[in-house]
Amino acid sequence: MTPVQAGAIPLFMKNKDVVVEAVTGSGKTLAFVIPIIEKLLRREDPLKNHEIGAMIITPTRELAIQIHSVFASFVQDHPRSDQLKLGLYIGGTTTLQQDMLNFNKEQPRILIGTPGRLEEMLMKSNKLVNTKELEILVMDEADRLLDMGFSQQLNHIIAQLPKQRRTGLFSATMTDAISNLVKAGLRNPVRVVVKVEDLMNKGNTQRTPASLEIDYIVCDAEQKWTQVVRLLEHELQQMEGARKFIVYVATCACVDYFFKLLKKLPSLSGYDIHSLHGQMETKRRTATYTSFTQLPPAVPAILLCTDVASRGLDIPDVDYVIQVDPPQDPKAFAHRCGRAARAGRKGKATVLLVRGREEAYVEFLKLRKIPLVRSNYRLPYGETKDNSFVVPDDTAEGMGGDGDGTSNDDGLDKDVISQQVVDPSVDEMIQDFRNTVKTDRDMHDRGMKAFVSWARAYTKHEASYIFRLKDLDLGRVATGYGLLKLPKMPELKNSNQTTFVNADIDWDSYAYTDKQRELKRQREMKEYAARPKKPSFDERKPKKSSAWSNKTEAKERKQDRRLKKDRKNDYLKRKQESEKASDKMDDDDDGDDDWDDLAKEERLAKKVRKGKLTRKDFDTMMGDGDLENVE
Repeated sequence: MTPVQAGAIPLFMKNKDVVVEAVTGSGKTLAFVIPIIEKLLRREDPLKNHEIGAMIITPTRELAIQIHSVFASFVQDHPRSDQLKLGLYIGGTTTLQQDMLNFNKEQPRILIGTPGRLEEMLMKSNKLVNTKELEILVMDEADRLLDMGFSQQLNHIIAQLPKQRRTGLFSATMTDAISNLVKAGLRNPVRVVVKVEDLMNKGNTQRTPASLEIDYIVCDAEQKWTQVVRLLEHELQQMEGARKFIVYVATCACVDYFFKLLKKLPSLSGYDIHSLHGQMETKRRTATYTSFTQLPPAVPAILLCTDVASRGLDIPDVDYVIQVDPPQDPKAFAHRCGRAARAGRKGKATVLLVRGREEAYVEFLKLRKIPLVRSNYRLPYGETKDNSFVVPDDTAEGMGGDGDGTSNDDGLDKDVISQQVVDPSVDEMIQDFRNTVKTDRDMHDRGMKAFVSWARAYTKHEASYIFRLKDLDLGRVATGYGLLKLPKMPELKNSNQTTFVNADIDWDSYAYTDKQRELKRQREMKEYAARPKKPSFDERKPKKSSAWSNKTEAKERKQDRRLKKDRKNDYLKRKQESEKASDKMDDDDDGDDDWDDLAKEERLAKKVRKGKLTRKDFDTMMGDGDLENVE
């Protein structure tokens, strides 16, 4: 057994919850596969009907497929395979209804899948899955599960599971997620940490395998992809060079663009190139992963991908990992490098850093126990010049101090700033990139999308003090991408664009190789040309340039508005005064009438008392009033 297996398996078998942290490629998968199989085989009462005994949750579909294959190698020919049936539920390739029918038919005892589909299986299947007898819950790459937005699904899943169970969390970077362990429902967990001694600095530990060599190359922004191509060319020319490469980039759009670009470069025609990212259709994604992993060891191959293939995947025979763009999450760096040098094999990993502030990333990684060594700048294959072919950089504006050991305004010591490498052949390779892009307008569209997505991803680095977009010359980056012109984006408004030169190309005749897309473009061009043209600026502007106050028409309109406003105010004032006078007159009239009626009534009442007027006549003259009080 490997050290992590020797430490974790006995604890799991003794009914302990475990938190396992070990470097990539150390055998963590078998550290939970073996205990699960042993636990289920040793049950006194076999599982029945729809009961399950174990569940393994992973952050990606590829990792779930890999774990399923590891389990299958143990249980497919087992005499008691009915108690070890496997169920793989990852979504994308099947619907929830199909997975429910498959579960009802196969009645698996071990469920392996991603959080989304497993949550649906437990919550939306009308209690089809019976979890009362579940004994073991395993979260592989647990820190990734806990911090990538799966917390709600995990909480729902854990709420459906019995509290009397064993739980195991496995990852290569568990230390950074210890504070979230309570969410996983562990009770008194036992930590298993397998440390690796740093061979360069005795007594220190590191988070990467001892058989893995990690280096970095410092270059200018436009030199990054030429360095990648030269690394691949150099390894291909060597008899004992690496054969399987994984090249990591920042975004899915970058994968699509550079996959097309590298496939068309004649110097890389000896490689079998594949692409993989999270926005692919699930079937295509699975087919790509399967075809790359099943290639014979002697076939040179490149897998161009994002972080979707950075964790847990045991891709056989990977010799070299190249990180064109450092990951947004620093924890992913060790996982990326760990795709090589697995299970004791030797491997190499290289990260490309832009000269200037990004060089501080080396010290940052050393603090995270990931040692790096500097590698030479790659010149064209066959040249004898080495990295001493440099000149002092007089153009490192905004990237350091003044070259005298002092610090710049951002606190970065100028002594750590590398000198600029003079490499005239970079322009030739960039021209090759542009010539390739000119063959198909689709390449131009992909390149623009890739550049925009890269710039926005760069601003989201967690190590934002090191990776700052304002410190980069975006014109140089776009040049290195082989773009024909710069896209319109806010990030370029205040950026230095003088280093970028637009390509000389006739955009009207620049066509798509896809006939349907080209026909659509031609139709849209005709429709645009047929639209009525808007008047030009010269046609819209007045013939005589005069001040606003001197414009006669505007003055007349202003006077008319003022006159109408005055008339309206006068009318409202007169109306208000008239209403007040009318109300006063009404009040006065009502008062006079009342006094006249009272005087008349008093006179008639006196005549009645003196007998000069009968009561009947008084009533007639005054109405039907009551005269009781009069008498």
